[in-house]
Amino acid sequence: MNPNNGVSNAENLRVSQLGILQLTPTEWLVRDPALPDGDPAALMGVIEHIEGAYGVTKLGVLNTRWFYFSFDRAQATFLVSGAPELPATIGSTEPVSSRVTD
Repeated sequence: MNPNNGVSNAENLRVSQLGILQLTPTEWLVRDPALPDGDPAALMGVIEHIEGAYGVTKLGVLNTRWFYFSFDRAQATFLVSGAPELPATIGSTEPVSSRVTD
């Protein structure tokens, strides 16, 4: 059974490398499955479906949110350490607290 209601086909990725818990129909909690349940260090961040995009908020980088066009890309950002690289700037080049990527 896919806990993401058909949002993602990356079942193997989710099971082997990330622990994703659906909190609401539009929000998922991401945790490190290598750490025990109940360990606060296991919490990695949140994915939120917002108007056709998936917002990623990583713990430790709370003042920035990245947006992706697919759930798979959003969850993949948790597999790399630190902030994801931006392929291009969209819109204003002024400093902002949100980033958009594909």
